[in-house]
Amino acid sequence: MNTLPEDRTLRVGVLMLPGQVPLDLVGPLQVLHNAQRLVSGISIRYFGPLASLEWLGPLSLAGIEPLPETLEPLDLLVVPGQYRRGIDPHLQPGCVAWLRRHAGSAETLMGICSGSLLMAEAGLLDGRRCTTHHTLLSRLKALAPGAQVQGDCIFIEDGPCLTSAGISTGIDTMLHWLTRRLGHRLALAVAREMVLYLRRSGHEPQLGSWLEGRNHVDERIHQLQDALCAGLKEHWTLEAMAKVAVMSERHLRRRFAAVAGMSPGDYLTRLRLQLARQLMEETPWSMARIAGEVGLGDDRQLRRVWKRFAEGSPQAWRERLTPPA
Repeated sequence: MNTLPEDRTLRVGVLMLPGQVPLDLVGPLQVLHNAQRLVSGISIRYFGPLASLEWLGPLSLAGIEPLPETLEPLDLLVVPGQYRRGIDPHLQPGCVAWLRRHAGSAETLMGICSGSLLMAEAGLLDGRRCTTHHTLLSRLKALAPGAQVQGDCIFIEDGPCLTSAGISTGIDTMLHWLTRRLGHRLALAVAREMVLYLRRSGHEPQLGSWLEGRNHVDERIHQLQDALCAGLKEHWTLEAMAKVAVMSERHLRRRFAAVAGMSPGDYLTRLRLQLARQLMEETPWSMARIAGEVGLGDDRQLRRVWKRFAEGSPQAWRERLTPPA
């Protein structure tokens, strides 16, 4: 797990605007607050055009700093999405102008859901790959005709800009950023603390299957799936799995297939391949190191299981992640 030097602080700013979508704010911030409990040196500031915001029914948000005239360097500036009906037409142009002036003060800009539209209005997405909620893709294209708008992913990173498909994908996007800054072990620890199945990579479709193999209510099978996710490097036998699930091996085989649609062994292999893909995207590690990290032994075994569950080869998949110059 990466750590910050004692004299180093990760500085995060959050742009607080009228009409803010609650989960666009809370999801990413929960990731950061969980990370703060595991490592020190993460500071968060909230600023906007108003000192308080109507937010969720009778609830409101207060303690918001005024938009600073001079913005100190930030590691991350988060732009949550807004409901169109909640946007203040008198304040919005000034906020767009502020973002345009100060975007360069942040190493990374993160647009959550329709936050991508605000970035487009500020002229920050021209020539870049970007995304937003699938219902807003046409608006994003109109606001940023020079951008490469994609609708087949849940988030995209291009240079200093991170844009996401919105709502729950803000969690995945923040975990991705956290991985970049503090390592995948910390990000996975945060994901487990938040009871997330396994964080998604940005290359998964927005409307893809929800948590494959987890759409059931069998608590003992969930207990085993959580254990597998937390211990991918371990040597799992059917006997060990049955002990975790508190059932016989025969019953486990039948029950797991009935509720998850696959065998326990295939489920474990899919988890390992998913983590392998993430490490291929997020690290420069060799295939052999990645295979060992996810519990597949060596790169030969990684290629073998890849051939069974996916098309092409691990190396070819990794090469496609790098956009042409």
